Amino acid sequence: MSRLRKLKNTLVQLHIGLCRPILPVLCLIAFSVVLQLAAQNAPAAPAQKPVFDDQAATKLLSQLTQGLENANQKKVLSVFDFSHMNDGQRFQQQLISFVAHAESIRLHLNLVRVNSDSGKGSAEADIEIEIEPRDGTLPVRKQARLSFSALSSAGGWKFVDVQPRGFFSNNSGQ
Repeated sequence: MSRLRKLKNTLVQLHIGLCRPILPVLCLIAFSVVLQLAAQNAPAAPAQKPVFDDQAATKLLSQLTQGLENANQKKVLSVFDFSHMNDGQRFQQQLISFVAHAESIRLHLNLVRVNSDSGKGSAEADIEIEIEPRDGTLPVRKQARLSFSALSSAGGWKFVDVQPRGFFSNNSGQ
């Protein structure tokens, strides 16, 4: 019996000796599996809705100003999302005509108010503009408070409405 007992003790020691180095590795594997499962089952953080603030409004209005003053039609059009705008194609053509008929444009604006609500925004700005027509007629001066509506999309904020739209017409009225 003593031989059998010795053999049993030897096998137990051999088993403990083999398992001891593997145990930390098994614990790490089990821990990483638990972490992965917890991450999969954790509720996703709610997506933050973008906020239309003074900075976003100023960026769009600055792009519009630079586009108008530099006769850069592409830059002017880039601040608008005509697909989400009521009668957007007509307004797009109006802006193209407005820029094309001006020899030079000087614009001054003062941001008055900005609001944001659930991925939508609005801004009001007092704007003064002086247009020197290409046809050599007298310069046209206009001033008005314009209201802009903005919408957030994958490409950032874009204006989807501006009122009164007649401000960007080629006649001297608004």
